Amino acid sequence: MPNLFAYIALIAWPFIALLFYKRLSALEATFWTIIGGFLLLPVRVAIDFPFVPPMNKESIVAISALIGCRYVSRIKVKFVPPDGIERWLILILLITPFFTVLNNQEPIHFIRGLSLYDALSTIINQYLTLLPFILGLQLIKSQHDQILLFKLLVIAGLAYSVPILFEVRMSPQLHTWIYGFFPHSFIQQYRYDGFRPVVFMGHGLVVAMFVAMTFGMSTLLMKQKIRIGRLPPQLIVGYLFVLLILCKSAGAFILGVFLFIAIAWTPNTIIKRASLSIVAIFMLYPFLSIFDLFPHDKLIRLIENYDVTRAESLGFRFNNEHLLLIHAKEKLLTGWGVWGRNRLEGVTTDGYWIIFFGQFGIVGFVSLFGLLAIGVWKAIKVSFMIENKNNRKILLSYALIVAVMLIDQLPNASLSAWMFFIVGGLLGRARSIKSSHNHEQQALR
Repeated sequence: MPNLFAYIALIAWPFIALLFYKRLSALEATFWTIIGGFLLLPVRVAIDFPFVPPMNKESIVAISALIGCRYVSRIKVKFVPPDGIERWLILILLITPFFTVLNNQEPIHFIRGLSLYDALSTIINQYLTLLPFILGLQLIKSQHDQILLFKLLVIAGLAYSVPILFEVRMSPQLHTWIYGFFPHSFIQQYRYDGFRPVVFMGHGLVVAMFVAMTFGMSTLLMKQKIRIGRLPPQLIVGYLFVLLILCKSAGAFILGVFLFIAIAWTPNTIIKRASLSIVAIFMLYPFLSIFDLFPHDKLIRLIENYDVTRAESLGFRFNNEHLLLIHAKEKLLTGWGVWGRNRLEGVTTDGYWIIFFGQFGIVGFVSLFGLLAIGVWKAIKVSFMIENKNNRKILLSYALIVAVMLIDQLPNASLSAWMFFIVGGLLGRARSIKSSHNHEQQALR
């Protein structure tokens, strides 16, 4: 059980966020409110008020950021994008729970049927989940905003490396010492005669993915010769690379190295193709799996040539995913809904995609992940409007990083508020480029 300090930390965060907004720019304050909360607040602790979803680290940081933007920084935040396909995807995502509830009023396996209350609660929860995306969409517009975001994320990664290194040496203990309990299976954090760091993120895989993303961002800054203070960019990249190795996650390591190679050495054309290919694989994956067209067995055999243990782990995930997909097909369009109705007894649920697919079906999957994929597609689409080659490289590398965040949701469930903020920022930057280009074209006529 969490201790008293865990609840104090959640209650205090809106007041800490208020200090951010009093002293920093809106973008910086929003970044530290959302990312800071993700890095520091307790996992699986919530304050449960009547008639609203539980207030946990994800929802509290989102609400705090919204209040800070609107009432301290005086930014006229639009609650839904005013136009574009992203507007309709958000609206569909918010409407879907009503149809999910209508199709799930019967109890199953001692779990009660869903009610209108569940629909309303889920809609509120869905919107709070999307709120960091909506804020990123409206706060990150210019080249300066984009670079500032990259710098802030790398600074956060460098600062967080201190507790990460502590847990690499001492084992994952900080969450227990500070908040009174360990939020996951301790044995899962044991790898390669050592431990994965967990800190306050809930699982070592989530920490590893965060480090991989900061490593990718630092590579981008190094490529553009952008310094953070007096630190040489090459030193930061090297340090974060070592940190990524120490996180002991093969998947995150592969994704991090892929980002390094793509950003540091490949031309823009290949980055475009790689980003679009990754997004296409992700969006088609459920359908390929349903029709047994994805080469699961071949992928396992390929990995067996390098690491039998990791191949067995992947095979375990694919097997559980297959069972959950069979269950999800029974409510294919709008899913099984909440309260664990999408799960099966004795079956492990890992990937974010299968969790969401099981809960809200094809409609929910396409709405949520289409919303994330559209940022990558629009960024690539508007990249030709940027005349400066280096600036074009920055935008395309940003799109690739977001695509990698997306593909990680196949085996893992690392998608959280800070990622939604980053993804929203990509779409916001793409929309701003298109708007500026249109204005320039009109001025020439």
